[in-house]
Amino acid sequence: MRPLLPILLALCAIPCRGQNLSGVRVGEPAPEIAMRDPKGDTLRLSQLRGKLVLVDFWASWCGPCRRENPNVVNAWRKYKDLFYKQGNGFEVFSVSLDRPGGLTAWTSAIAKDSLDWKWHVARIEGGENPAAQRYGVVSIPTNVLIDGNGIIIGMNLRGEALYDALNARTETDPARIARMRQERLGTNAREGGRGRAHTIGR
Repeated sequence: MRPLLPILLALCAIPCRGQNLSGVRVGEPAPEIAMRDPKGDTLRLSQLRGKLVLVDFWASWCGPCRRENPNVVNAWRKYKDLFYKQGNGFEVFSVSLDRPGGLTAWTSAIAKDSLDWKWHVARIEGGENPAAQRYGVVSIPTNVLIDGNGIIIGMNLRGEALYDALNARTETDPARIARMRQERLGTNAREGGRGRAHTIGR
């Protein structure tokens, strides 16, 4: 079997108008992703259950990916705190296909492109990228939009298509928005409490 990353490197320069993902389909549960962030900690896609999540496949060396990054950043800033019919907020879970030895290039691209969310993972220690393999990534940039139940509701959403998908799922019922706002406040309070307890215990 030919290594995936060199193939993607060649395909990255080609604007892809077809199917960029062969391993998943709309309506199916999104496969779990558990990989390391730049600090070496393991982050899991399932940690974001309850929110709309854009799983974004990219790489620092991919020109089309870098040109698409401003659109992803704008979407995250605009939509991250909104309420959705099947999700309390919106997050981006970035899966980099940077190669072994690419830690500096990866982290530099995150900073330069203002990818300010927490959720960045890669397999720079070597070997194939398990998330890219499981999702059947054919070319990058590409992405998958997941609802709060972990179900895939969109694929290959670039440019205005991403905004349209998020707008279509924005919650408009005041009662449901109020409930989700209370849930969010409760979650933030619990997380803040854990942080204070950890600090006091040092």
